[in-house]
Amino acid sequence: MDFFSGNFFSMAGVFPEYLKIHRHVPLYYGIQYNHSGGVYVKIDNGPRYEEYGPCAFITHPGALFEYGPLDNQPRDHHFVCFHGPRITRYIDSGLLSLVVEPPLIKVHYPEQFHNTMTELITMINGLGINPDRTVLKLEDLLLQLHEQGGGAHDLPPFQLPHFAKLLKEINNHPELEWNFQQEAARLNITLTHFRRLFKRCCHISPQQYLIHHRLRLATQLLVTTQLQVGIIAEKTGFNSEFYFSRLFKNQYHLSPLQYRKEFSAII
Repeated sequence: MDFFSGNFFSMAGVFPEYLKIHRHVPLYYGIQYNHSGGVYVKIDNGPRYEEYGPCAFITHPGALFEYGPLDNQPRDHHFVCFHGPRITRYIDSGLLSLVVEPPLIKVHYPEQFHNTMTELITMINGLGINPDRTVLKLEDLLLQLHEQGGGAHDLPPFQLPHFAKLLKEINNHPELEWNFQQEAARLNITLTHFRRLFKRCCHISPQQYLIHHRLRLATQLLVTTQLQVGIIAEKTGFNSEFYFSRLFKNQYHLSPLQYRKEFSAII
């Protein structure tokens, strides 16, 4: 079948705790995703744009891009690069826009976007993956990016650093016991208002955000260790193996053991 032909992937990866500053004219088209921390972008030596938390931008041949962390603080960076004649169809149809103002697109549904991005990176770097499904996954990601406009309201500027720091800490250590009542107290607001602000920032509740990152950590342990599922549940902050397995299957549509069998050979 050649329906998905004409698209090639050059590279993809994840860089946690990333501090590097890039300044180059890309050889390929790319989706650059900042999952946590702050990032800035300049195009063709133009204005500097800054954003905290989940956001994405498109890099492409023919323009000089400079981007890196804010205040020399680490960020969680994901990227995929692609090329080929099929890209012309994306641009002509509007699925892939090379002129976005401002270029940093706030990702209002980071859980869904991050899952798709992670799955696509796994597929690009894996072996034996159906290339048609990899192209389909890219197009899903581009469609999600296209749909990000509108919806979320920015947090008050004085609260952005606190939430950026909190999201980064949860990303790095989701297995810990997180007390969101205490986090609300640090901001001198009620827990209800804290949850409202958190959902405004991430479009999911604090508990959903925490569960997402615990499950993400579990996928890493499943494919890089031979630990029993019950031990992985405990190491990722879940008190019940049954509860962990149920949440995992709801998220990834595979049981933990099925996920290990499917992906441990290609990670």
